[in-house]
Amino acid sequence: MEFKQVQYLSPVPKYPEKEALYLEVRWREDRVLEDEVVKSLPLVSKSSLYAKEWNWRKRSFQRFMASLPKGSPLRILDLGCGNGWMANRLAENPRWAVFAVDLNQEELEQGARLFGRSNLKFYYADILEDKFPEQPFDIILLAASVQYFPDLQRLIVCLRKQLAPNGQIHLLDSPCYGSREEQMAAKQRTVNYYQTIGAPEMAAFYHHHLWADVKALGGIDLNNTLWTKVLQKFGWLSPFPWLKF
Repeated sequence: MEFKQVQYLSPVPKYPEKEALYLEVRWREDRVLEDEVVKSLPLVSKSSLYAKEWNWRKRSFQRFMASLPKGSPLRILDLGCGNGWMANRLAENPRWAVFAVDLNQEELEQGARLFGRSNLKFYYADILEDKFPEQPFDIILLAASVQYFPDLQRLIVCLRKQLAPNGQIHLLDSPCYGSREEQMAAKQRTVNYYQTIGAPEMAAFYHHHLWADVKALGGIDLNNTLWTKVLQKFGWLSPFPWLKF
């Protein structure tokens, strides 16, 4: 396996308080994983604290993969890639060039060390500010990461500028709220949660996006079918939308 270095487009750390808090929370939640566990993701032991969540993420990823044209060359940006497990799975298709981007240095470097594929590159970069050399992309994917971006409109407008013609943006495994009341209730739950684990400052960096904003930007929910709703109700699929722009 060829070792891949992380390429740095931003100074380290770019956002010191946010990055330090995020990583501290990851450690407190037992989400910073050993190498052997990361290499097996999205498969985890049934005894894992997050086994149910990883089953949801596995099924979300399988459905997303099934939607892509496997025989076509694609340039895919995995934004908010964390330890790179999903980017690695995408790069199993040799016709696809995959670019894994995050501002979580520790897990990003772990992914670069573990997943040395020739068609997979890791970048420490701020997608909203850094000039990214690999655009345009056919697919931009944010899996369980859009909640760390405060301004959904700014994000989607920025990403659309980096898409190839007919390119798509996909948001997986993140919540979306139908009303201001639901949004405010979710914000309070977030505040309570981070207070409980001893990292109350992190609540300022976790954001709650509205359905109205998604729709205004032209987003659609690919999980909005009767069969999907049934599978979500019985806990087989993630309860969150699959958004496409």
